Amino acid sequence: MNHSAAFQNFITAIDRDSDELAEQQATLLTAADEPDLLDLLAQTDENRQWWAVRALARCGTAAATPGLQATLHVQDAALRATAALALGHLYGRAPDTVRPLVAELAAKLTDDEGIVRQAVADALVMCGDDAVPALIAILRTQTQSGHEGARTRAAYALRKIATMKAAGALYHCLNDDNYLVRMYAQEGLEEMGLLENILVQPE
Repeated sequence: MNHSAAFQNFITAIDRDSDELAEQQATLLTAADEPDLLDLLAQTDENRQWWAVRALARCGTAAATPGLQATLHVQDAALRATAALALGHLYGRAPDTVRPLVAELAAKLTDDEGIVRQAVADALVMCGDDAVPALIAILRTQTQSGHEGARTRAAYALRKIATMKAAGALYHCLNDDNYLVRMYAQEGLEEMGLLENILVQPE
């Protein structure tokens, strides 16, 4: 296979452990390099895999979706986190491809690693209103399972999405038992200028 000069320089930088140079070269990659990046992702070297995902976040197309989806479930937490963010970025270019994965992505808000939970929340923010139903589901289902970290980040994502659809979900969080969920709901509605519209009724 004939590799582009940018891809060859990218690989050289990765293998030299030069993160700064690898990042620079990643910005030069295009969709034409995607087959090489997918081959890189399929390798067993986790450092090469991480950089493949990082580059696909910048230039990947719908063809990258299956590989990124699979990487959400690998053992390495840094890879899971990077894959989540890559899917968020990919949503901006290929929303129809990522939209069916939003619920699966939201389920990773229960990941054992905080770095993954935060990356997933940020990725869901990039998905905008398409992520709101999945975030509402997390807020509801995790009430029973007791995963408050997932619920907190779901509320965080809704606050960052900051649309009327998200606001509707945030209204229901104002009296939540979780302090951080309540805080994100209040801050989000306040920032949207909607909090003053709430009439508080005494119980």
